[in-house]
Amino acid sequence: MTRFKVTYSTPLRRYVNKHGLQEKLQSIIGLLGDDAQRVIDWAEAEARRRESEDGKAGESATGRVVFDLIADEAAVRLVRYNQSRGRLTTKSQVSQLTGRKGEMPVLYQEAGVRHPQEARNLRHNIFHQSFLALVSHLFPDVSTSVPTTGEGLTPDLIITHHDPPWTLCVEYKGYRSVTLLSESEVVKAMRYQEAYGSAWLVTTTMKTVRSLYGAQLTSEDLIGRGIARLERIAKRKTFTEEQREIRGIAKKGIKQLEKVRGINLRCKVVPADEMIESCRQAKPLKALAITTGMELADMLEKAGLSEQATQVRRIMKVPTNLLYSDSVTSLRLTS
Repeated sequence: MTRFKVTYSTPLRRYVNKHGLQEKLQSIIGLLGDDAQRVIDWAEAEARRRESEDGKAGESATGRVVFDLIADEAAVRLVRYNQSRGRLTTKSQVSQLTGRKGEMPVLYQEAGVRHPQEARNLRHNIFHQSFLALVSHLFPDVSTSVPTTGEGLTPDLIITHHDPPWTLCVEYKGYRSVTLLSESEVVKAMRYQEAYGSAWLVTTTMKTVRSLYGAQLTSEDLIGRGIARLERIAKRKTFTEEQREIRGIAKKGIKQLEKVRGINLRCKVVPADEMIESCRQAKPLKALAITTGMELADMLEKAGLSEQATQVRRIMKVPTNLLYSDSVTSLRLTS
């Protein structure tokens, strides 16, 4: 990376030396380019301003603020540079070159670029908002919670009724309707069914493997046939963005199925209305319900939730780069 000669204050120099950030500083200066000096001067002036406002004097604190400010600016420029070359910027690359642990959708937004994760988050969060409205209509006296990731099996929503007690776990799949709900997603839902007893897999896609496997599912059958079928999709040539998206999902599905070989699960599949009715009777079926996009939209319409039905259809139809919302966040998943 090209090196630029710059001068900087004693607090920044001492902070860098104390924490062994010499290579990171050179990398940051390289990313800032020929106006690195201007950015450093601005950061030092900003650090002094914050110090005077906060009343917290301290050379170490000043050096840290200056370093963080120039590292953040370098990270934004890295995103723009990679974007101009058609490359995706990863969190590990940002950390390696700048020492910062940026939240990628936020960093991309600051760079004026839309991160792919932001679009996925937006689909999920629009889905979450619409589905919660349906849950409130179907089960007005339940509580809902979103499990924290990293704590074992984490479905997207847990529906809990307290008196009498019952639980239903829900997994969302907010895809465009052209995408196939594959065996990997069904196997994942089977794991939730085993853990929670009753599970509901709700998707916005129209294409599903549900009809290929009947009412009694076995994980061995899903994994074996699923890998073979997804491998055929993954080998197809792609000419459009839509085809590339489908192939990418197929490759991801293969990896997910490979990971769960040998789990030996069995599961009964029931219609969603039967699962809902059993919950209303406080005796949720020990089974898995699967609902497709149009089925979900119809359920919302029948519940008088036309606006939410429209939102679900938007997820189904609108291409990733055109999906937007004025009211739903896209920077992080709903929690």
